[in-house]
Order: sequence, then C-alpha cells, then structure tokens
Amino acid sequence: MTIVKSPKELANLIDHTNLSNIARKSDIKHLINQAKHYDFYSVVVAPYYIEYGKNLLKSSPIKLCTVVGFPLGFVTQKVKEKEAKIAIKKGVDEIDMVINISAVKSKDTETIIKEIEKLRSVARNKVLKVIIEAELLEKEEIINVCKIANDAEADFIKTSTGLSGLSPQIANINLIKKTVPNMKIKASGGIKNYKIAKQLIAAGADRIGTSSGDLIMEEYENG
Repeated sequence: MTIVKSPKELANLIDHTNLSNIARKSDIKHLINQAKHYDFYSVVVAPYYIEYGKNLLKSSPIKLCTVVGFPLGFVTQKVKEKEAKIAIKKGVDEIDMVINISAVKSKDTETIIKEIEKLRSVARNKVLKVIIEAELLEKEEIINVCKIANDAEADFIKTSTGLSGLSPQIANINLIKKTVPNMKIKASGGIKNYKIAKQLIAAGADRIGTSSGDLIMEEYENG
C-alpha cells in the first residue's frame, strides 16, 4: 500500500490532462501553467497541441504525453503506428495508446499482440502506456490484455480513456496488479478529488490521469 506523505509526492503521481475536443490554446496554456505551479509529473494533450505544449514546457522537467488511437481504439495498426511516429518526431516523452477493444471482444488476440508490439518498437525510447478500458472488459479479458502488454514490454497499463463514463474500480486495479506485478498502473477516468485518488494510489496506481489535478492538490493541501 502506497501512502502519499507530501504535496510533492502527490504531484509527482499526476498526469494533468486536457483531451477535450473543444480545448483552445488558452486552455492548454492554463493546463501547463497549473502543471508548473504544482510540479506535476506530466501533462497530457491531444496530438494537435504537441508542438504548442512542447514550446510552453521548454526548460521544464515536466513530461509531455499524447494519445494514439484515441478514444475508441479501433483504427488500424498502421494508423496507430503513424500517429506514434509523428508524435515522437514532434517531441513527446510518453504515449498513451488505446488498444482495439473490438478486437478484445472478438477474441482477436493476434491483432492486440501485433499492435502493442509495433507501438513498443516505434516508441522504444519513450514511455508506453496501454489503455485497456478495464471497466468495459470482463475479468478474463483484463487478464489476457495485461499479459499481452507485459510480454510486449509496455511500461504501463492505463485503466481508461476517461471517456467511457466509468470510474476506475479498485477491484480492477487489484486484478491488474496481481496479473502483471512488474508493470506500472495508470488509473484514469472521473478522478476528480483526492479521496478517490488516495484510494487508487493505495490500491497500487503509480500514476493518476486526471483533468482535476489542481483540485486534487488543493484538497490535499487543505487537509
């Protein structure tokens, strides 16, 4: 069980995120200013804002992350591969890829294996997080995709895109931790306060993906 002992420790677990399709440059600038204020681990922005975000983070230790195959995951492997290559060329540090949930539901293991292995190859010097939409999967599906991601040497299992309308379940964090104990876990989806974040961190989440990082920090600091 991980217990957060300081604001700095908490901030270092947060991927401060804005993936809204109506986000403006001013919104991304605000996101990054908040990240700098609290010293969050990273910011997550849409591919459109990679270069803009990179410029705003110049000389900052805060990592820049973007998404691939977002949000539904059912684009082809070649599309995901191209998206990742472009993102890396533009300067991202981390990639959160959405797996093909339709392939998971269809028991098309080969497609899942190939796309994660290809993204791992493309992003070999970057942190790769595999978004599995855990709350939409059955127990055995979670186990299978986690094992595939682990075998492909991805860095993280990420629970959700945050757009499924479902919050991360402690039971799923526990299941992921039990299935692939050497992989890190990013919990995301509807994490809007410190109480929820604290529970997920205690259950084993190594990162918290949230658009409410500032509110979580304020709640923690105010006791």
